[in-house]
Amino acid sequence: MKKVYAWGKVKRGDIISFIYKSKENRRLRRTILVLEPKLANKSENANSKFLIHGIQLEVSNASVVSSRVITEILTESGVVESVDKDIYRVELKDSSEEIYKRLKSFIKKNGLYRSFSFEKASRSGVFLEDLRLPEKYKKMLLDEN
Repeated sequence: MKKVYAWGKVKRGDIISFIYKSKENRRLRRTILVLEPKLANKSENANSKFLIHGIQLEVSNASVVSSRVITEILTESGVVESVDKDIYRVELKDSSEEIYKRLKSFIKKNGLYRSFSFEKASRSGVFLEDLRLPEKYKKMLLDEN
């Protein structure tokens, strides 16, 4: 069960969901592992001052990759911690660039890296998202914590 959160609390390693319009103007719920919650947009023709960078895990509550790939992404990103029942976050030990390099094959193959306008995303509510992870993986996480 997802948990209501606040945009001001979002930090690196959080697994959050929010509503964001697609290019086709469809409102879709995006679930991402946050790599950078509010990075200054240095693009010359920037429409947005800040961007959220992350690895997209779900769209409209449907996984974009298998649960095995999701567990691999979470494990390779850092230390996975349980926040609440079925809600996890990752304690990211490295910089976003290092994490990206380590996960590049998964990210490129599946098109998972995403940037979102912070201004547009923050118009929607934000939630700490529950992920559907394999039971063996959940048990392993519980045993470690």
